[in-house]
Amino acid sequence: MNKEEKKALSSFLAIYTLSALVLIFIIAFLYYNRGIVTIQDQCSVQMRNASLVAQKELMRAEMDKIPYKFTPPKKTMRMGLFDSKGKVIFSNLKDNKIFFSNVAYKNNRHKYHVHKLQTPLLNVSYIVVETDEVASQKAKLLTLITSVIIASVVFILFIGFLLSKILLKPIKERVKKLNHFIRDSSHELNTPVSALMMSASSIKNAKEVNPRVLNHITVSAKLISQIYNTLSFVAFNEIDERYDEKFNLKELVEESVRFYDEIVKSKGNNIKCSLESTMVIMDKTRIQKVINNLISNALKYSFPRTTIEIILKNHTLCIINQGEGISEDDQEAIFKRFERRSKNEGGFGIGLDIVKTVCSEYNIEIKVESIPNQKTTFFLKFSDSF
Repeated sequence: MNKEEKKALSSFLAIYTLSALVLIFIIAFLYYNRGIVTIQDQCSVQMRNASLVAQKELMRAEMDKIPYKFTPPKKTMRMGLFDSKGKVIFSNLKDNKIFFSNVAYKNNRHKYHVHKLQTPLLNVSYIVVETDEVASQKAKLLTLITSVIIASVVFILFIGFLLSKILLKPIKERVKKLNHFIRDSSHELNTPVSALMMSASSIKNAKEVNPRVLNHITVSAKLISQIYNTLSFVAFNEIDERYDEKFNLKELVEESVRFYDEIVKSKGNNIKCSLESTMVIMDKTRIQKVINNLISNALKYSFPRTTIEIILKNHTLCIINQGEGISEDDQEAIFKRFERRSKNEGGFGIGLDIVKTVCSEYNIEIKVESIPNQKTTFFLKFSDSF
């Protein structure tokens, strides 16, 4: 992972985690507040019930004329019985300093419920219940929420890292293909440029121009022109305007064949054409790029000293070459940008992507048939509604 990828990953994780944490803390805060209210309500009910039970026992003792036996409530509660002047009669409270004017109050640690009897029973006028259950339940609730937040943070970081890896994967693949594209571009340009420089030096020192040198210059210039056209289509296709016009496709194919004539001869191949007049309406520049790329590919993957056949009939253009062929598995992949079925041949892996793009734009049906190590045929079916 390079520096830029690490920076992007860190930024994504930071934003993702921070936004998730803000949401979690808001939910945790609301849940905590609601939990505290519930705990306090439950404790209040339990304390009132405990005071009523004590009142009932006092009433029974007074009515039955039996001694009252002080029974403290459950473990989490303590109780105090006071007379009308606030003097302790029975108590296991931790703090006997009671505010009898308040029905309920709390301090830092304990919560109190003061129940004043309408009529004193066995000299008891106040029943006070004390509990630290609220503080204890608060601590448990806080521990639970903290544990959930920590677990959520770990989970969010894991999911965020996993998502970022998934998101970065296609980008990394794209960058990898672009790096190969740049390397291949340099290699592709180096050959014709070197040939031009050598030819220029040869002409400079020669008294008369050798036809072979002129042929090298022509071939090199055409190769550079082809590379430029390919790169410019990729760079400017989305902003270039279409200029559709009616023309004879046969003439455009013948023009492309003439363009590649010197290049074909330099490789020892030849082109055989069987073309009939075919009228179409589309952008000449775009369809010519399609034809040029198909001829270029046919030449590139042809066996030496073989014939490339170009047939235009019934609104169908067929370009046939004899070569290594294309496997069924590769017949879809070859139309993807930067995909190359052979690493031994030159090219950028964008020629057939251009073909596919233009064909989709004009609803031209494209088909490939190939017999390994024998021949490959590309079919372009044009609309015949002209």
